[in-house]
Amino acid sequence: MLASSRVELRRCIWDLRSEALDVPDFGEAIRRTVQPVIGKASLAVSCAIPRARLSDSTAHALLRIVRELAANAVAHGAASGISVEGTVSDGNARLMVRDNGSGFDPESCPGQNEGHFGLKGIRERVKRLDGTFSIVSAPGRGTEAILEIGIN
Repeated sequence: MLASSRVELRRCIWDLRSEALDVPDFGEAIRRTVQPVIGKASLAVSCAIPRARLSDSTAHALLRIVRELAANAVAHGAASGISVEGTVSDGNARLMVRDNGSGFDPESCPGQNEGHFGLKGIRERVKRLDGTFSIVSAPGRGTEAILEIGIN
């Protein structure tokens, strides 16, 4: 629990110092946010979500969600490759994060009782954005997470 708290504190400090919200290209903001937490894993970003259509608080929440998903892929799934795809359709922004890690069973993964708060935090952020979140994974198959929110 202490180690997890240290990691989260470092990320909070990084958030305070980050200039990612000032980047007009949301794909570049994703790259700048994710790269520091994935080590040597490769990162592919394709994002057609216009930064101008996101409030600062929404952009910040999305960046934190994507960062958490990428960090989990490396830390828990030993992923060597992560891809992030962002699209807009019918007034909704959709972010898909895929990895080639070891995968897991989403129904029986450790949660807050075991000191793991990542997926719970993601679900809470998505709920505050009135969005949807789904995660598809299985042992040995990598993970795909999809979140969708309404935007202006």
